[in-house]
Amino acid sequence: MSLHPIVSGEVPASTATVARAAFPRGNPYLLLRDRLGTIFTDAQFASLFAHCGQPAECPWRLALVTLLQFAENLSDRRAAEAVRGRIDWKYLLGLELTDPGFDASVLSEFRGRLVAGGAEEHLLDTLLTLCRDLKLLNARGRQRTDSTHVLGAVRFLNRLECVTEILRAALNALASAAPAWLRSQADPAWLERYDRRAGDHEVPQGEAKRRAHAEQIGRDGHQLLAAILAPGAPIWLRQIPAVELLRQTWVQNFCLVDDAPTTGTEAPLQVRWRTDQEGFPPSLLMVASPYDPEVHYARKQSTIWIGYKVHLTETCDEGGPHLITHVETTPAPVVDRDALGDIHEALEAKGLLPDTHLADAGYVAADQLVASRKKGVTLLGPAPKDYQWQARSGEGFSVQDFLLDWDREVATCPAGHQSKSWSPDDHQGRTAFKVRFSTTDCRPCPLKTQCTRSGRRLLTLRPREEHETLEAARQREEQLAFAKEYQKRAGIEGTISAGVRVLHLRRSRYIGLAKTHLQHVLTAAAMNLIRLSAWFAGAPLARTRQSAFIRLMMAPIPA
Repeated sequence: MSLHPIVSGEVPASTATVARAAFPRGNPYLLLRDRLGTIFTDAQFASLFAHCGQPAECPWRLALVTLLQFAENLSDRRAAEAVRGRIDWKYLLGLELTDPGFDASVLSEFRGRLVAGGAEEHLLDTLLTLCRDLKLLNARGRQRTDSTHVLGAVRFLNRLECVTEILRAALNALASAAPAWLRSQADPAWLERYDRRAGDHEVPQGEAKRRAHAEQIGRDGHQLLAAILAPGAPIWLRQIPAVELLRQTWVQNFCLVDDAPTTGTEAPLQVRWRTDQEGFPPSLLMVASPYDPEVHYARKQSTIWIGYKVHLTETCDEGGPHLITHVETTPAPVVDRDALGDIHEALEAKGLLPDTHLADAGYVAADQLVASRKKGVTLLGPAPKDYQWQARSGEGFSVQDFLLDWDREVATCPAGHQSKSWSPDDHQGRTAFKVRFSTTDCRPCPLKTQCTRSGRRLLTLRPREEHETLEAARQREEQLAFAKEYQKRAGIEGTISAGVRVLHLRRSRYIGLAKTHLQHVLTAAAMNLIRLSAWFAGAPLARTRQSAFIRLMMAPIPA
């Protein structure tokens, strides 16, 4: 497909006349066209198309249709029908009433071009740039961020089902790529074991029988991998993605052990199903599905899922529409605080870095407080607590009760004793310092019961800048002004709720991280369109609803 850019023109007179007559009281899409124009231009998408070939559909219109499709949660077919049959869509798209539209497959192809060209953010960023030009969006204001889980577009499989389905997927891939070779290598027993998808077969009951069943699958997989790696096998078989995924999964879930007694003769290795004793890789590396290798298992409190996580950031200043400024899609096991740096870098690249960033406790850590401050951002949220028993009891001596001399690297305890060593230490992957006191001082100390339960006190300190920043954040949190300002963060939960209930934000439509991220970006841009139309129409922001009982009890009692 090639692109022949056209200049976006006015709305045809006949379309405008009919649209005004059909919507005498106004319409959100008519209002958007009148205030924002076409939003996009063909030239913005020129890099996604070839210079020769069959002419493509007008990309600026496809971009708008894509956003309208997500705003109304329409399938490709229903969106194409709306282009042909709805007057408000024709007005926004600048089409004649007699325009026949296009085939629904064009929308899928357009999304594919966005992903292939690395232009997932393009539609949202263009809309944000237009809002900045219209003074609807300002930098260095106040923004808020929160995240939610996203279910992958695959079935949830337990570990036994996963390895079974991965072997089955590899057999199906080889049956298509090398049928003659697979027929010569396959065990006839595999036909019964892998004829149906995992979960449809009856799994033996009991721990011993389930383990034996798993190890039989492990032996089948190793037999297949050995045949693929044999000297006479075609080299290109190893490059099939399903085969590489099979190899990776077998390393993660099985181990080879030598169970034979030492007799001087070499015995074949036995396949053993991995348990906690042998260990597993972290969730970020563990394969969770053969059909989307980028989904991973995650758990947050009582929520368990395989898929991704999406972070939404929006403005929350008074006097303007609340617009989503950035969308970050990450693998499910990535914790919130590890995504904050990427969010700030993306906002900085857009020129939309906030002055105050409201976030929940998952994003706030000592190193993130320091990094945010270096970018000129005040990260506002509940600071990490001191969970040592001394701080939790309220009666013991916490780190705050020690006098720290950072220049001399000496700590003084409440009893006046000085530390004997101050040495760097790698604590949970982060730089820290271990400060140790002498047992000679600690054991006879009358304050020992309030200080330590071991022979001597040990302090774990972050680097000085992080330590002091964290202490300042904890003190700020105790002030009344903090609670009042932090109340603004709650609105982002309403945004996520609207995205989940109306736009199905929490369920991926596509396979893979890149396409899932595109879905989230399009959802955010569609939500911005909805909010802009409401802002232009003068609709007030909704208030938190109260139940009839709460309204009754909060109402003043008549005199």
